[in-house]
Amino acid sequence: MDWKHPLCCLLCSLPLLVTLEIQTINSINELKEHNFGKTFPQHGIPLLYWFSTLIDIDQNAIIRFKEGSYDPVTDIPFELVENSGSLPYMIPSGERAYYSAGDFESGSFSYLPFYVTQDFYNSRNHAGKNVDRIIIVIDKWYTPVRVDQVYVAEVSECNLPNMTSNTTITYKVGIQLLRQIITLTSPFDCQNKFLKEIFPHLGFSLTLAENMFGQPGFPLFMALSGYDLVDRYNITAQAWSCSPLLPAGVRKSLCDTSRQELAIRTSHDGHAVISWHGLPSSVLKVHTTVALFQTGDRITALVQQRIDGQASGTLETSVPLNPGLQVQLIKQDVSDATIWQGPEFNDGNRQIPVSVGNASASMQLFTRKGYAGVRLYIRKTFVNWRDDFYYSWVGFYASEEDSNEDYLSGQWQWVTRFTKHKLLSLFRWDVYEYVCNTAITPGLHARFFLTEYYEWARTKPWDM
Repeated sequence: MDWKHPLCCLLCSLPLLVTLEIQTINSINELKEHNFGKTFPQHGIPLLYWFSTLIDIDQNAIIRFKEGSYDPVTDIPFELVENSGSLPYMIPSGERAYYSAGDFESGSFSYLPFYVTQDFYNSRNHAGKNVDRIIIVIDKWYTPVRVDQVYVAEVSECNLPNMTSNTTITYKVGIQLLRQIITLTSPFDCQNKFLKEIFPHLGFSLTLAENMFGQPGFPLFMALSGYDLVDRYNITAQAWSCSPLLPAGVRKSLCDTSRQELAIRTSHDGHAVISWHGLPSSVLKVHTTVALFQTGDRITALVQQRIDGQASGTLETSVPLNPGLQVQLIKQDVSDATIWQGPEFNDGNRQIPVSVGNASASMQLFTRKGYAGVRLYIRKTFVNWRDDFYYSWVGFYASEEDSNEDYLSGQWQWVTRFTKHKLLSLFRWDVYEYVCNTAITPGLHARFFLTEYYEWARTKPWDM
């Protein structure tokens, strides 16, 4: 979403940085030497890894987004921010500006993958769980857009108690560092037995990381960057009823949470399906319950069921899919305690809006109360969109193999008849929606036609 946060709010007004030269981190080795995002529950290191999965860097060191990883109309998964003086001055321009990701109190954080957000959800009352940001300069003069500069920042949460200062740390991220991380995210097997031979100095750190994180290359990056994996392991081990780390040399039974997942899937009638798998053996020895909650009500579960001893499973519910649903694993004892929380459900299935032809518009498949819908984002500068889209329509399809003529019976609408969503129509775009009478189901998608069957855009199939 497009909440335009002034950077003075994000960075809590930091005049001291105006006179400081921003250091550049040029390699993973240099990153290890800097105190950025290294302790639980900070998310700066996962943010860097995530950003590296979104981009390509050419031989001229030009950074561009991979197809489908960024929407130039809404800027999802980033948000426009203003420079309060903590970053290099840039002449104000509608085409070149600062954008940020990583603020868990913003509207775009739900597009971040769970390996970035999991410690935020599961850090209880730990301080510092929302202090890391990645800030980039996007230049829209180019097509496709370019990323000109990349920064990471550690900000002070202005409402944290016992904070004596609101200073922040900001670093520029060098191209070489990004190239190194991209190398780790490439498809080669980063979990193979040769890693410890290639990086012998990592030793037990890599073993710990591999027992907590499952994304290819991510455990290696966490270990190489100097993240405090021992502290993170002990905190999460306590949550999962695992034994804490034993003295050096006695390392027989580590708690493996790298494959655990609590998620919300989609039934064939638009209802939520609770899914869990990969639960560590330690938690199977206690009485546990999976429960479905709605954001804003963490006391009363919508659905719950005992799953004692089941490492994996699913539970169909009659709860229609809506944003803010969340699965929790609960330990039943004298007083029930939450073991782990999954991500909050994003009504667009975390899919980035797709561009509509060459127009200043993008389209997103979403769900409301279990029904399929299409959301159109229209740039406010696109003032003649009703004229240009006068003969345009959107239809819903059960399969990508269906021809354009085989849309679901009656499930289509003229674009000019979409309903404006006033709350989502913010600074730089308007939002128009159409919700059909068909339940959202796996494989369903939407297609935009400029005229008749001249297809201009297609969403990805719903894959949950």
